[in-house]
Amino acid sequence: MKKRVLAAVSILFFTLLSGMGEAFVPTTPHLLHLVMEKIKQPVGIEAYQTKKIINYKDTEKGVVELEEKLSFLYPNRFRSQIISDTTTGFSVESEFRFIKVMGAVTVSQEKAPVDLYTDILLYRDSELLLDQLTLAGVDTTVVSFQRYNDTICYVIGRSLEKGKPFAGLWIEKDTFLPIKYVVEKNGWVIEFFYKNWQQISKTWYPMQGNIFLDKQLFAIIDVNTIDLTSNFSLSLFDIAYIEQLYPKSNPDTLDENTKQVNELDKRIDDFKKLYE
Repeated sequence: MKKRVLAAVSILFFTLLSGMGEAFVPTTPHLLHLVMEKIKQPVGIEAYQTKKIINYKDTEKGVVELEEKLSFLYPNRFRSQIISDTTTGFSVESEFRFIKVMGAVTVSQEKAPVDLYTDILLYRDSELLLDQLTLAGVDTTVVSFQRYNDTICYVIGRSLEKGKPFAGLWIEKDTFLPIKYVVEKNGWVIEFFYKNWQQISKTWYPMQGNIFLDKQLFAIIDVNTIDLTSNFSLSLFDIAYIEQLYPKSNPDTLDENTKQVNELDKRIDDFKKLYE
């Protein structure tokens, strides 16, 4: 009898021991749920940041620096506004629509690939973020372990092609904080890095970030101040109202400052020309 008990215990022990070597990998919905439990969704966030855009075209002016105000009204409203005495510009994402205004005219109704970095900051509901990742071209059926520098991460997505970077979202295994987001749009690979996550009340926000286009540094982001607030006028996010105020652009009517910012914003479209 004792031999049978010892045999059963031994079998159970070695079964458990062998299973310990196989790390648990959650599904994408479960993983995003854990991320949302970590970073939380507040009512609203107001952040002021400095964005330094690397200007490779103008060698005498290597960096163009923009001061921006970001307003998040959750679950899915976002406004980014340039703070400048000489340039008027803002973009709004609301109810899954987008509009960009420069110099008092509408210049785009499609979110530029370099602006996709706000997906991770805006969509703090697991189902909404899952939809956004899918729209961005990420294969959300695949979750794996990958190493980023010395950090072990869960990665949602798969390699674009054999030997090429992953298109996906890197989530730090121990903290469940997103640290890297990679998408492929119009033939370009765009990488977003989220750094120095800080806790504000119950929510979290990255205070620094980088954007790379095909391994070339495009922008450096530093958040100066951040506050939790919901004191926003809904008209700031009303795209139908904004469309009435700002007609579509005529390129001949744009001022020089607006043309410069517009050109930088569209660098993703003529990136190769800047290096030829």
